[in-house]
Amino acid sequence: PTSSVSTRIFTGSSKFGQPRRTFQLTVVDDPVNQREIYHGTPFHPPKSGPSETMVAHVASISSMDHVNWVLHELLFNAKKVGQASHNMIAYRFTDPTTERIVSDSDDDGEKGSGSKLASLLELTDAQDCMVVVSRWYGGIHLGPARFKWIAAVGRQGLEDAGFLNN
Repeated sequence: PTSSVSTRIFTGSSKFGQPRRTFQLTVVDDPVNQREIYHGTPFHPPKSGPSETMVAHVASISSMDHVNWVLHELLFNAKKVGQASHNMIAYRFTDPTTERIVSDSDDDGEKGSGSKLASLLELTDAQDCMVVVSRWYGGIHLGPARFKWIAAVGRQGLEDAGFLNN
């Protein structure tokens, strides 16, 4: 990670195809944007390598500034999250000005996983929240089953954080 006067840059890992992320310091240093982040229980997929781990992180949001603060907090300040092989994200909130739903996702180099998490938010009608699933690659390719585990970890995190009705 590097910094300049008005931005902070997270370079990610080219090994796993992670994008470079730029954060505006006026957003991430503003206490108004701070969110409480729920960190789920680590999950080790069956038939995976010994170090393969997935963890969900969930927060209540209502603006893009909140989204950026949460992602910045996880990448720069949450134990080990910045070193994860992938930090896949999806968010969904209602813009208070336009009253329209704002949603997007990012797969962080794990192609298709962000849209899987975005579908989870839409199908469960989760409102005003963001889910980040961190994955530490364990050395054994999980194939398409990894998407099932990513979605399951995200869903459990949303449920545990109180964003899903049973």
